[in-house]
Order: sequence, then C-alpha cells, then structure tokens
Amino acid sequence: MSGDGVVVVGASLAGAHAALELRRLGYSEPVTLVGAEPHLPYERPELSKGYLAGEVTLDRLLVAPATAYPDADVDLRLGVRAVDVDSALRRVHLANGETLAYDALVVATGSANVRPRIDGLDLGGVFSLRTVDEAEALAAAARPGGRAVVVGTGLVGCEVAATLSTLGLCVSAVDPLPGPLWTALGPQLSALVRGWHTEHGVDVISGTGVAAIEGAGHAERVRLADGRVLEADVVVVGVGARPVLDWLTRAPLTLAAGGVAVDAEQRSDVPGIYAAGDVAAVTAPGAPQPRRTEHYSSAVAQGKRVAHAVVGLPMPSPQQDWFWSHQYGHYLQYAGEHGPDDELVVRPEPFAAFFLRDAVLRAVATVDNGRDLRRALRLIGRPVDRAVLADPGGDLRTVA
Repeated sequence: MSGDGVVVVGASLAGAHAALELRRLGYSEPVTLVGAEPHLPYERPELSKGYLAGEVTLDRLLVAPATAYPDADVDLRLGVRAVDVDSALRRVHLANGETLAYDALVVATGSANVRPRIDGLDLGGVFSLRTVDEAEALAAAARPGGRAVVVGTGLVGCEVAATLSTLGLCVSAVDPLPGPLWTALGPQLSALVRGWHTEHGVDVISGTGVAAIEGAGHAERVRLADGRVLEADVVVVGVGARPVLDWLTRAPLTLAAGGVAVDAEQRSDVPGIYAAGDVAAVTAPGAPQPRRTEHYSSAVAQGKRVAHAVVGLPMPSPQQDWFWSHQYGHYLQYAGEHGPDDELVVRPEPFAAFFLRDAVLRAVATVDNGRDLRRALRLIGRPVDRAVLADPGGDLRTVA
C-alpha cells in the first residue's frame, strides 16, 4: 500500500456502503467517494413509488445523513464523473481534470437506462426514471386527468404505471412481452400483477412494442408496432438498464454478463480493482458462471464485502438476494432465482408461490405475506416437502 487509499467511483447504494464500511472496519488510509450526481448517495427504489407520488422526501432516501461522511472522514466528490482509469499507474481521471491516485479502486457506477431505438425519444414530455432529478421532472408533468403511456412493464414500469394511475392519470402500459413482470415472475404471477393494474383502470397492452412517439415538439401520441395509436401527454420509457462501463475502456478488465467479472470477494482480475452493485458480475463458489444481480439487497451486501476484502477481514455470511415492489397497496416480495420449467406450488391465502426443481426450493414470491417470505428465505436451495408447501395451513418451519 502506498498510502493513496481507496477511491470508490459511484456514489451509489453499493459505493456508499463500501466507503462507510471501510471506516467501520477501522481502515485508516484516505477514502474518496466520487459521484456523477450532485446529490448525496440515495436509495432508488422509492423513486418510482413514494417519491414520485410526493409522499416521500429526499432526506428519507439518503443512504446516510450528510454528517455521516465528514464524521467518517470520507472525502465526497459529487457532481463529477470519472472518465478514465489507468490501472498500471493506479490513477482515476475525473471530468473536471482532477486525477486521484489509489491503492484500491471500487467500481460502483451502477446502471444507466437503456435508450431504445424509437423515433421521438427527444420530444418534450418523454421521460425516463433512474435519478432524483428525473423523478422530480416526471412528477411535475404528471397532472391528474392527463394521459400517460408507460413503455415497458418490468419492475420500474409497473410501479410507475401504478403510481401515475393513483395520481389520477389515465395510464396505458405497453410491452412486447406477454405480460407485466413476465421475465421476473413467469406467466402465473404475471397474470396476478396484470389483474391489479386492470382493476385500477390501467390499459395493459402486451405482445407489441412501440414504433414511434409523435408530436409537434411535445409528445402527443404513441404509435404501436401493431398500428394502434395511443394519445399521450406524458410518455415514460423504462425498457431496462445497462451497467455504466464506458469510463473503463482502457482498463484490461474481464467482462461477463454485461458487467465487471469479479470473484466471491468482489475482486476483478486486475490487481487493486474491485466492483460492487449492478456493475459487478459475481462468480459465487460452485456457481457455473458469473451473475449480475440488480437488487437493493445485493448492492448493500456487495458494498460491505468489498470493504472486508480491502481490509483483509473474513467475508460476511452470504445472504439470499431478494426484491420487493409496492403496487396499489400490495407488497410483492421475491427471493431466489427460478427457471421457466420449475414446478410452481401456490398457496392462495395469504398468497405465496414456491418454485421447485427436483424437489429443491429455488425461489419464492409472496404478496402481503412477509412472514412466509422470511421463513422461506432459509429454505432456498434445500429439499422441501411439496405437500406442506401446498397446504394453506402448513408451517414452513417444518417443510425442510
């Protein structure tokens, strides 16, 4: 170690946890946290829900209070992007011309929204949603009685559609896939989510994409690939995200699954460089291939694992990744990872769905049923008794 310390690029959920965890573990060399946005590190899940609806303020989204960083002697550099890294000399170059030397570099730049090839994306009234500023711009344009078209019915698209509908807009949601959250949940649970939206007046249009967004300087209508036309005052495009890697082009990093390939301790194959959060493709022990996980829980856990790796302390115990969604007052939770051929076992009330492969629990989804989600988390990867799972009165504590 040269005494240059750790530079964390990405004032994200993973990046902020990495920086603060280093200090909690007693790391004494300099820690610098670089963020492209001008805001303190914040949590993004509420942007499409409570923050967009005006029910949650920015201070409630912060990863840590403003005082936490100077108190921990973390040097915050906000509102400036990293544009290059020289891995041989261990230098990070920033857009403002500054150069930061490092002993260890943590890549935590997260993801940026995919910009699809659709004519009209630059019209007024067309929004994406990933940052606080984008959420505020959308909220200002979302007037009750207006017409909104949401392009994409993944997690963020579904939540935006639900929030805009609750705010009094007339909402259509469009996706070429067969149903909302189709990739994440599969056909049976997708149908459940579709029901929530249709019950609240959202027109869910599946199986067709968007050909163009049209209007005279401002979005006025959305033309679908099947020829239908939807009138629109507001268009929200959410068709996925990609890791932010453009500033790493000169670093000889191995990429996998769209991100930076790292081992179970978040180490890349370039000495001194780690990655955490959306940008990290982790090869877990015994796993056949690297995997990126774009969930809140994995970002927090990976940020802390990076800190342990840098300091040289044993890794925290691995935790099961999971995500959640609030839509129309329903609390959907999902943990694990299932495939299209897995057996589905459903308990209707309170709702829980279990995905099995060779009698082993691979994933679980619950609605308004946190108890079963918590109990099932301990069972993922273990053989289970299908009969107990299927029994509405069965106790998950006895299912293994």
